Amino acid sequence: MRRISVFLLLPLVSFADQWLVYMQKYVGRWVGDFTIHSAATGYSENFPVEQRYWIQEDKLHGISVSETDRGMQTATSITYTKEGKLCSEVTRDKETEAYWGLPHDDGIVWLSVDLARASDYQLREFFTEEAGELWLETEGFDTFIFQEGLARIIYRGRMKKVADAASADRARAKEDTVAE
Repeated sequence: MRRISVFLLLPLVSFADQWLVYMQKYVGRWVGDFTIHSAATGYSENFPVEQRYWIQEDKLHGISVSETDRGMQTATSITYTKEGKLCSEVTRDKETEAYWGLPHDDGIVWLSVDLARASDYQLREFFTEEAGELWLETEGFDTFIFQEGLARIIYRGRMKKVADAASADRARAKEDTVAE
């Protein structure tokens, strides 16, 4: 497995430009699984996830659909630069949470904009390549209160980039144009 380097460290390229180059890697359809586990409570759940991303007006838009023990779950996201920082707004169940993205270890670490939660919640995303396939990996944790005190829930996800029908049709049309 090979990690894919994230940000170009060119001093003449702005963070916003570097961000757009990096966010292009997200564009497309991703299919895989997530696991949520808490050692404190013994809770564990594995569920399928599909995500799609596209760029519109210099913002990365996303939609995520998963089938969990609670039924079908959906979330949308918009990721952009704000005041020279990477920001993402995730909406699920009509509630929106905002996160700061920090480049770290060839990936992005997401922290709540409520920095008091930085030690309670973190999520890291990074890309890997394996056997010529691109994977989006997610690792993270959240803290919650249960009867016996505080506990951490651990998140792990792995999704493979897959071609969707529209992308395949565009690729064929491009090949046909080149062949002519």
